[in-house]
Amino acid sequence: AGLGLLAQRQLRRRRQIQCNSEAEIRAITKQTMDYLMNSAPEGSQMREAVTILDGFMNEYADSNIKANTPASKYKEIMSQSVRLMGEALAKGHQFDILHRAVREPFDYYRFGVEFFRPLLEMDNSKLLGRENLDKIVSYIDRGENVILLSNHQTEVDPQAIEILLEEADCDLASQLIFVAGHKVTTDPLAIPFSLGQNLLSIHSKKYIENPPEKKAEKQAHNTKTMKKMQGLLEEGGTFLWVAPSGGRDRPDPLTREFVVAPFDERSIQMFKLMAQKAEVSSGRKTHFFPMSMLTHELVPPPDGIKAGVGEKRSAKRGAACIWFGDEVTNDHSAGRSKEAQKMFYDNIMNQVIDKYDTLKNERSEQLKKMATQI
Repeated sequence: AGLGLLAQRQLRRRRQIQCNSEAEIRAITKQTMDYLMNSAPEGSQMREAVTILDGFMNEYADSNIKANTPASKYKEIMSQSVRLMGEALAKGHQFDILHRAVREPFDYYRFGVEFFRPLLEMDNSKLLGRENLDKIVSYIDRGENVILLSNHQTEVDPQAIEILLEEADCDLASQLIFVAGHKVTTDPLAIPFSLGQNLLSIHSKKYIENPPEKKAEKQAHNTKTMKKMQGLLEEGGTFLWVAPSGGRDRPDPLTREFVVAPFDERSIQMFKLMAQKAEVSSGRKTHFFPMSMLTHELVPPPDGIKAGVGEKRSAKRGAACIWFGDEVTNDHSAGRSKEAQKMFYDNIMNQVIDKYDTLKNERSEQLKKMATQI
């Protein structure tokens, strides 16, 4: 009886702490957004950004409450976020073709990982294909290159990958270089998180003609990016993540289920040729692995494709699941025949779709089960 009474008291105490923490988190969020709104002149870029940020931060507060984030840690994160986003709005940042993560004096990588960690339901998230991840680690350790050909679902895919790699005790998380579109280096709300990533910036084919007068400039930028990437492959030990679709997956208009966007076959062939050239010139081999990601529950993209910056964002809590597929061999002996190119492309595409469908179906069953337990 005594132990039962003690347990009840401890439960009441935990609930009281959670209630206090929830109230503090909501108060911190309101104070922060009131401060930002009052600091943003009407009609300014900052006012537009703060308006977009308002809904995101209220959802972010809800996610932190569900994740049982201590109010003291939440306050620290909010304080850092206000400062960093304010700096990005005030002066932006000029990213190099190859941007290396800024780790000091302020660690932007750790900031981004810890900012988004509360959004992941770790009990429902998973990393599959560990045997392939072990191969990737061994290749990088030998000074060879690895290119991940992946679907892409959310702005926080880099942090989701890094969190799951860290949870799997994989040291490669901070070595990964993301081939990223222009939005993540120009949107003030994204810049603080982009500063913490290794990035090769490129203009997606979807946006290269928007606006038309910038097309030549964007093409020149992409040429420089490809040259830099070629140099990295020739140096060896390069770990790249690429989304050959050129953008994020979107939901099917009828079913509202997310569908893997088709990969651009010419982009994949370009990476193959670059890998072959690097091996001929430097002896550094490049390995290709398909990767499937189910991450759209975290900061999902808008339904439409928007070329400009400043899209609205959501910050709901959910699962993040990634799957490292089987290596697809870049067979030099097959040359550039259309048949060999199609086999390579189909192998990559089929693995990504098949493994994504498995992740999607497992998550769907998991959500159904969770709904019956409410």
